[in-house]
Amino acid sequence: MNSTAPSDRDAMTGVANTGTRISRRTFVTTLTAAAGMAGSVRAAAAPDALVWDIASGPQYVDPVMGTSAQASVLVVQNIYERLVWYDGAKMEPIPWLATSWEVADGGQRYIFKLRKGIKFQDGSAFDANAVKFSFDRAVLLDDPTGIGSFFPTGTAAPGIFKGAWEFSKSFGVGKDYSQAAVDKYLSAGAVKVIDPETVEFNLAQPYAAFVSDMATFMGSIVSPAYVTAHWKKPSDPDRGFILGVTAGQRDDWMLYNASGTGPYTLATFDKATGNVVLKANPTYWGGPQAQIKPKVQSVIVRATLDQATRLLDLKSGSVDIADITTASVFDVIDKQTWLDHGKIEPTIPGVNVPGPNPWLTIYFAKMNFKIKNPDGSLAEFQPFADIRVRKAFASAMNTDDIRRNVYNGFAEPITWAMTPAQFGYDPNLKSAYSFDLNAAKQLLTAAGKDLGFSPDKPRDMLILYNAAAPWQGYIVTQMAANINQLDVGLKLDVKALSFTEYVNSWRSQLTGFSVHSSFSLTADPNSWLSAYGTPLGYWARTSSYANEKAGALYTEQFRALDPKQRAPLISQLMQLVNDDVAYVWIGAATAYGQPTFNPNVLRSSVEGFYYNPTYQGFYFAALSK
Repeated sequence: MNSTAPSDRDAMTGVANTGTRISRRTFVTTLTAAAGMAGSVRAAAAPDALVWDIASGPQYVDPVMGTSAQASVLVVQNIYERLVWYDGAKMEPIPWLATSWEVADGGQRYIFKLRKGIKFQDGSAFDANAVKFSFDRAVLLDDPTGIGSFFPTGTAAPGIFKGAWEFSKSFGVGKDYSQAAVDKYLSAGAVKVIDPETVEFNLAQPYAAFVSDMATFMGSIVSPAYVTAHWKKPSDPDRGFILGVTAGQRDDWMLYNASGTGPYTLATFDKATGNVVLKANPTYWGGPQAQIKPKVQSVIVRATLDQATRLLDLKSGSVDIADITTASVFDVIDKQTWLDHGKIEPTIPGVNVPGPNPWLTIYFAKMNFKIKNPDGSLAEFQPFADIRVRKAFASAMNTDDIRRNVYNGFAEPITWAMTPAQFGYDPNLKSAYSFDLNAAKQLLTAAGKDLGFSPDKPRDMLILYNAAAPWQGYIVTQMAANINQLDVGLKLDVKALSFTEYVNSWRSQLTGFSVHSSFSLTADPNSWLSAYGTPLGYWARTSSYANEKAGALYTEQFRALDPKQRAPLISQLMQLVNDDVAYVWIGAATAYGQPTFNPNVLRSSVEGFYYNPTYQGFYFAALSK
């Protein structure tokens, strides 16, 4: 299972295209109708309202959909709830909509007892049938951009839920969306209602990260009554369904509408702009201790693409939270104090920049073992199949300089594709390289004798990067300059491509070296262990990296329910991958405010904030003004 959300957007600027932005006047009119406020921008920052200028708004609010847009998740996590979630800043999942759970059959069966008396926002009752409906829906919709590859289908046989791998055409081995296919999945018994207050999950194999995954937005429970009320039976007689869900077909209504059990309801969602208004749920049950009562009555998430506008709004006090890119954050904090001492010192009166905190985002470079021609055949020159070349390229990257001058110090060194916020992070892992140009020269000189390049017989190589991500250009240009000055006969040139061209180049394995960012949706490392360490993993697959021993260790840790047994297996896997030098670990992003690809700057009047790296954006019920 892969809970990692790959990202080649510009993680330093958070730029994303969410459509044509509506005028502020139009949006304020919407706010007046939806939130009962006066029609002015400054009125939006009233004491009982929270206004957030976000760099990129949500794309949709259906929790079974894809995960690349964090803004979508931040809305979902405030409207919907899960069987388990987190006690404030703590990282261990606790019972939430459930009161308890037990594990049986060696980790293949999980039984949850549910709370009584909870209502969805549409007034219908939360019970075991709602839980079953929500998870069956996630499997049966099988959207290729949805959560199937993350949870509960998984990324390899036999999958996570019983029958899900066999049903899924997008992520498994399913052949069609017929009624027979739907019935076969249901008969496998992945989710069973034992009684109205008890639900049972049956897995295709033991899975150590199951409870952690249930705590993410992917475990959101939706109202069956609400979904079904806006659903139409398919007209195609060959298309299977259950009441409320058409197999293999998006639910257009639920993309932009919602009904959960959470502390906030969706008042308005402008899908063209990503502007959202949330209203406090007046019937919210209060959480496990019945102590959660939203103080902020309206939350206005305003997609404001222009960085200068967000900064002006923050300074004027017309917003309570603003996304400020790391490239512009020194308009808000003192640069030298940060770079020299690692301390945040705001330079604007009345603002607060919480952090730094460990985030679940990393920066890395990967090397392709099997470069291909445009027709799919293997290229004649395969430099990265030689570990000496991989070590040399890794040794030519000054990651200390990159973290300081590319990420403005907003990144920490890491030993693997994990962050200190995740279970199993091992600070004692050994690296097979360090920044050392002399070592790089020796390695390339030796490799050149076998690969056919030398100062007398030079070989050209093109390094590509995403033109929309100038930070990538800095990195590859630095590395190319470092290698070119070695005069070993390998001549590197750097070229910028459009975002689409760049992604196609490394996904199709047309390029040998590429730079990326990636974030995880859970503090459990299973997703990244799969993505980087197994042949079918997302990043390993696009570089033809495979180590049978690492793959075996991945499977073993996947099924190890005892954390004490699992942790050393994770360390062994990571060390094997490090020894193969398939990647260069550049750094792990640090968070300021709550992660949304950019630091969040808060007005000092915003109180109650705490940091939890598993959150995507803020949990608004904790905030007040």
